[in-house]
Amino acid sequence: MFRFFAQNKQEKDAGSPPGRVSKEAFRPFTLVQNFTYISLVVIFAGSIMLSAIISHRARGVLLEKSEEYALLLASNLNHQIFLQFLIPTALQYGRIQLRHEAQYARMDKVVRGTLYGFNVDIVTIYGINDVISYSFNQALVGKEVIGGIEYSQAISGKASSKLEQRGPFWSIILGVPEESKLRTFAPLFAEESMARFSGEVLGVIEIVLDLSEDYATIFKFQIMVVGASASIMLVLFLVLRLYVKRGEEILIKRAAERLRLEEQLSEAERLAALGEMTAGVSHEIRNPLGIIRSTAQLLKKRAEKDNQSGALTDVIIEEATRLNNIITDFLNFARPSSPNFKPCRVEEVLEKNLSYLGPRLVEGNYRVVRQFGPNLPQIFADPNLLYQCFLNILINAMQAMPEGGVITVDILADEENVTLSFTDQGPGVSDAAMKKIWNPFFTTKDRGTGLGLSVVRNIIDAHQGFVWIENAPGRGACVWIQMPVGKEHGNDINS
Repeated sequence: MFRFFAQNKQEKDAGSPPGRVSKEAFRPFTLVQNFTYISLVVIFAGSIMLSAIISHRARGVLLEKSEEYALLLASNLNHQIFLQFLIPTALQYGRIQLRHEAQYARMDKVVRGTLYGFNVDIVTIYGINDVISYSFNQALVGKEVIGGIEYSQAISGKASSKLEQRGPFWSIILGVPEESKLRTFAPLFAEESMARFSGEVLGVIEIVLDLSEDYATIFKFQIMVVGASASIMLVLFLVLRLYVKRGEEILIKRAAERLRLEEQLSEAERLAALGEMTAGVSHEIRNPLGIIRSTAQLLKKRAEKDNQSGALTDVIIEEATRLNNIITDFLNFARPSSPNFKPCRVEEVLEKNLSYLGPRLVEGNYRVVRQFGPNLPQIFADPNLLYQCFLNILINAMQAMPEGGVITVDILADEENVTLSFTDQGPGVSDAAMKKIWNPFFTTKDRGTGLGLSVVRNIIDAHQGFVWIENAPGRGACVWIQMPVGKEHGNDINS
């Protein structure tokens, strides 16, 4: 339920303490800042896409050049087989029969000698009778053709290639499969006048090139491009962050200057409100004084005649107490006390409030739920003023729930601030009331001075803190207070 101040504070006239810089002043600059950050993200994403396009093109070029390379090897191998194997073997044995051990050995010597030093993984030679005649893997010799459609195309005199990749799906998508092999099928021609690929097709040559290392090299290049882009984006971000910070400082100074002028205007309005306050106080004091006077007159006449003097005395005490509270609120607002700062703990102050209100909480069927964060620090504040501040808030929460209910109190702290929230289950604050809720003598209750929240605001302002009110979704009103931990004699009180 607890939310930090920076994410929740709606700085409106109804909720922002005077003399504070409104976030509205930073909105245009924030838009520029966010636009710049988004631009950096877009540029970085574009760099990744560009590297992917370059890598894709590099893999395409690699495949194209590898196909040309394999066809060149096949052509050379065709020439060497025809000159060094087919003609000598036919002259010596009268017929070609690779099952003959001597003939197979001669073919193997020609093939391996021709391809020595080249990055060739497998060589297979198919006969026109759909049988494997030769292979680096001698166990395949004599088996039926497994070349598929590429074999059929080669028999018809057309060379073709296909890329085979194996590995996890993600590795293939990223362009770094565990294994990449280019399988090329080329016809084996009977040469005429040493011309390339002329004469009758005698079989099919299959050459398999292992491209795994080449693909891995391209992927490393892609990673280098992405890394370089990320490094450049990081440098740009740090430079931008520096200028953004300086811009914020300039805006804070300008906003503070503007607020000083606004405070002068606010002071004039405050003096006008003081006149309204005087009239209100006079009205509030006149009524209980009239009741006290008339009651005292009746008490004098009837004191010796009946037993009603006890009830009348209670009325006098109640109205006198109300009058005293009105005057106390007025004095607290008109002449706020200067804080007597000293180390204290807000949770201890709050417990004193709850202890004082204990009988009223039980009688009114109220329940207080405490949600205190761990390791709450001491703060540098005036515990007496905080007691008065918390008491006013708790009483307001109780008055918002005449039939009783739950009051939730949250306390959370970080290194710089302590933040409290008081949430009731009442009807909440209307939009119209929210605009006036901090005005002196504004109240939605039948009785009361309407100075309670004004006193709370003055106390929190004196502590260089913030106070604001929100309607908690589905729960009622929530009063938020944030106060700095504070320092004493230049040193942190928790150090």
